Amino acid sequence: MKLHWIGTLSVVLAGALMLASEPATNPQRGQDASTTPDVWGGHHASMKVTSQGATLEFDCAHGNILEPIKANAKGEFTVRGTYTPERGGPISRDNPPRDLPATYKGSIDGDTMRLEIMLAEKDQAPEPFTLTRGKVGRLVKCR
Repeated sequence: MKLHWIGTLSVVLAGALMLASEPATNPQRGQDASTTPDVWGGHHASMKVTSQGATLEFDCAHGNILEPIKANAKGEFTVRGTYTPERGGPISRDNPPRDLPATYKGSIDGDTMRLEIMLAEKDQAPEPFTLTRGKVGRLVKCR
């Protein structure tokens, strides 16, 4: 009887080990960037996506996407958020950085995202970014 129990336990453990060693599938391979936390990065930009939106870091700014990123059948998306320009040096209590309303437009093609930030003041909007899923952004912060 004891031998049968050990054999059954061995089979269960072997099965669990096989499942644990299988590579995990990435549910975000499609056009949706918001099903699980994910990192996207590129030159001068880094983004962490969650099911609620995203946080972004740029060389001289940061931002937030305030809703889930859901791309259409063509891989395109438009979401609302904020963009906060930064500058080097100390921050004055009397003049803190302002969160500017922003629209984040882009497209996702596999593991590549093109991201454009639209601001009311068009001259403050940065150039579009190309981000890659799973890469950390290369930033040079204005400090």
